[in-house]
Amino acid sequence: MAIDLSYLNKAQKQAVTHDTGPAILIAGAGTGKTTVITQRIAYLIEQEKAKTDEILAVTFTEKAAGEMAERVDKLLPLGYADLWIHTFHGFCERILKDYAIDIGLSNDFKLLDNTSAWMLVRENLDDFYLDYYAPMGSPTRFIHSLLSHFSRLKDEVVYPEDYLKYAEDLHLDTDQAGDREEEEMEIARTREVANAYHVYQRLLLEKNALDFGDLINYTLRLFQKRPHVLKKFREQFKYILVDEFQDTNWAQYELIKLLAAPKNNLMVVGDDDQAIYKFRGAAVSNILNFKKDYQPRGKTAKKLTEIFLTDNYRSGQKILDTAYNFIQLNDPDRLEYQYKKLKTPLNKKLKSHLEDKGSVEVLSYEDKNSEIDGILNKIVEIKKQDKEVRWSDFAILVRANDQAQGFVSMMRKLGMPHQFMASRGLYTQDIVQDILAYLKLLDNYHESTAFFRLLSLPVTGLGVNTIINLSHLAKKKSWSLYYTAKNSHHHIKLPLGEQRIIEELISNIDKHTELAQTKPVSQIVYHWLEDSGYLKMLTIEQNQYNKEQLHFLTQFYRKIRAWEEEAIQSTSVHEFLEMIEMELDSGELGALQYDAEAGPDVVKVMTVHGAKGLEFKYVFVSNMVHLRFPSTARRDPIEVPEKFIKEDLPTGDAHLQEERRLFYVALTRAKQVVYLTWAKDYGGSREKKPSRFLDEIKIASLQVPSPVKEPEDIDKKSIKPNYPIPKSFSFSQLKAFESCPWQYFYQFIAKVPTKGNAYFSFGKTMHSTLQKFYQTIIDRDDSGQGDLFGKGKKVKYPTEKELLDFYEESWIDDWYESESQKKKYHEEGIKQLKEFYKEHKDKLTRPLFLEKGFTIKIGEHSIRGVFDRVDSEKDAWEIIDYKTGRPKEKLTFDDKKQLLLYQIAAKEVFKTDIKNLTFYYLTNNTAVSFVGTDKDIAKVKEWVTKIIEQILSHDFTATPGHVCATCDFNKICPHAKLNGK
Repeated sequence: MAIDLSYLNKAQKQAVTHDTGPAILIAGAGTGKTTVITQRIAYLIEQEKAKTDEILAVTFTEKAAGEMAERVDKLLPLGYADLWIHTFHGFCERILKDYAIDIGLSNDFKLLDNTSAWMLVRENLDDFYLDYYAPMGSPTRFIHSLLSHFSRLKDEVVYPEDYLKYAEDLHLDTDQAGDREEEEMEIARTREVANAYHVYQRLLLEKNALDFGDLINYTLRLFQKRPHVLKKFREQFKYILVDEFQDTNWAQYELIKLLAAPKNNLMVVGDDDQAIYKFRGAAVSNILNFKKDYQPRGKTAKKLTEIFLTDNYRSGQKILDTAYNFIQLNDPDRLEYQYKKLKTPLNKKLKSHLEDKGSVEVLSYEDKNSEIDGILNKIVEIKKQDKEVRWSDFAILVRANDQAQGFVSMMRKLGMPHQFMASRGLYTQDIVQDILAYLKLLDNYHESTAFFRLLSLPVTGLGVNTIINLSHLAKKKSWSLYYTAKNSHHHIKLPLGEQRIIEELISNIDKHTELAQTKPVSQIVYHWLEDSGYLKMLTIEQNQYNKEQLHFLTQFYRKIRAWEEEAIQSTSVHEFLEMIEMELDSGELGALQYDAEAGPDVVKVMTVHGAKGLEFKYVFVSNMVHLRFPSTARRDPIEVPEKFIKEDLPTGDAHLQEERRLFYVALTRAKQVVYLTWAKDYGGSREKKPSRFLDEIKIASLQVPSPVKEPEDIDKKSIKPNYPIPKSFSFSQLKAFESCPWQYFYQFIAKVPTKGNAYFSFGKTMHSTLQKFYQTIIDRDDSGQGDLFGKGKKVKYPTEKELLDFYEESWIDDWYESESQKKKYHEEGIKQLKEFYKEHKDKLTRPLFLEKGFTIKIGEHSIRGVFDRVDSEKDAWEIIDYKTGRPKEKLTFDDKKQLLLYQIAAKEVFKTDIKNLTFYYLTNNTAVSFVGTDKDIAKVKEWVTKIIEQILSHDFTATPGHVCATCDFNKICPHAKLNGK
């Protein structure tokens, strides 16, 4: 099926069909750049100019990368194996996971986020020997400043040895000029920072860890120092696309230039007027210099192709004209201005394709509360006038997160559906606070504040009077609240039902305290959520609050599991609480993940940075006053020496230009109306002045609204949570739905965390062991230690001892019911692996693939899967799937479904024949093989289509029965039938 390009405009089509050589696509706001990028990827594949793994597309956020991959998936009529669509960091991590060893690093490095890096420095602060930056009072005062400085150095590809040499040269130069106290102090400061950078990098290496800057720099170093690796990826990537190019830093641009050479089939997409990440090290000069960097050099060099997207499909013309007239104040440090000097025609004035001209209005208020009420009033007024308008058509944008709290509080009070799209604040959410309170109680029974929160939970079910009486008695007797509750029956007469609640509560605390002696935190948390009824309470009623709390629970549970996997020794409750406390000390409130486009029908409250890439009918930009928007410039506490800064700095005020670009982004989020609001009084002694931007946009008059009235209450029951269906499916998803649609809803739609079990822990251990075993064969063959296919050459496959060592490395210690059960499984694994080795040691071959991912298309639907192992003989495949369950001698059609999907992938994606589809049962080291017939393939496609159509109908009616006994959700499901009931 040919890719449809008929709906593209002339410039878009030129970009999609561009052949070879460097190209720059200047794409204004709302001009369809994502459409162009995804259509180009699909076009190159459809025209057979490149395979799916021969195109590299990089962008800046996981969300953008995910959206790009989804769009490409929809455009490709057939399945595919590898799509290289990543963030810069994701791309570099993928490279280093395979090739870090080539520059002396371990391939299994840990990636540290900002908080983890802060904790690393905090734990080793004495190693830094700080003097100039020795903190007074707070021992951690300068850690963030140091880390920010190190990050900026990495943006400029400055290594510790470069900095140390710079400090030494500074010392030598000063010696020649004579000693002066001020200069000596500056030399000492520079030496201290250079040494701190050196110590930080040494600590990272000792801990086998990398931070985000290291991902870019080590990949750059890999390509520079190892030509054979660079050659491999230059040959692999026939085409490279870079989205949001204006946000690249110097290191990222160097990496892309190195990888794209010498053919330079590189297309960069961006808009210098939307460069808003200077604080992250972005160098807007990259996009300004691209034309200069890719001027033809030599007879065979390709000429730079320049394409300009100026047809806007989002905003009304009045909005676009206002934004364009405003952003020209950044001249001459704009691409349009520089192109004019080069006599290249570039007019960045966008032309709207909407009939509605749109408008930009300014609303002023007496004080902050009037501004909040006025905006919310306006939203209700518009919604009343136009019944087609949804809550999600509105956005309230703020310059900084703390400016959003007033809106959030009032919207919550009024019952107005809303969502605050903060990037931080996981640890402040109700369910996370509840979990932390319970863990604090298990760690120390006498944490009365934590116990009071527990008593007050709705799921606990205690009356207010009972809680008051317990608190009064605790204060009177100087007892902890826990001790008071445990002994309350001796001192207070409580209703029988409430006395039983307290007894059950104490019983759970005692039980979980005992579990905490041997079990990791994640298991304790899950037991409490289940035993207390908390999880059931969140899932029994589908409303927006419960959906949000489940969302936060999922993120926090992942946080716990990630911490457990990284913990070197203890995974106790006490250790986890210490880690959380240290994070809070660092200023970390917990990262939050939101999908602004997948959420429910609610008003979005977010920062302007967070709104990048989004669009709304009505946009309110609040707090438009002096010193708030534009914000005040803040110099880096520790500035990067000018010698190391490689970007071309603007001639004008860099901070003011960045703030103008941010305001330009805010204006161009709106389709119909932008409301710019400000108030005279935000507290404090001085009256606020309107932002200079309100003068610069040259709107004739400032509208003063009528006296603000409080918006009327909103029916909360009318607000239904929106549960997006997954964009693609896996066999396990389809199987879960077939088993019980409500089970599928819990696991894949509501994403309720699931507890593990011994069977899954053991199965994952065995799979990981064999993956490492066969990967070692591949690695040794690649390094020349043996030729598995060479006649007469001895194969140096891993020994039995190495196989058992892989087993110990891979062992998952969680979710066994007892030590005896764990021991039994562990011994069984050793026995199975010894039998496996005995059976295969003399007939080992190099696998073609291990853990190879793919996506197939059945109708319009995408199904993802992963081959455990693929062996190849005479161009025919044997696909092997390991099983740790009960062996089967005969397979039913139901048993075959998974491998039949794999057979479809082999034929349609990899264009190869199948010799065998094999289930390998590790329990007794037997294999059952088959090849699907045409009838089998047609039948499994029909099954897939039927299941997915049922999922898309949103009918998740439970089908209780025998499956309930083994369902992960049987304790919280209202439909569960257990013990025949």
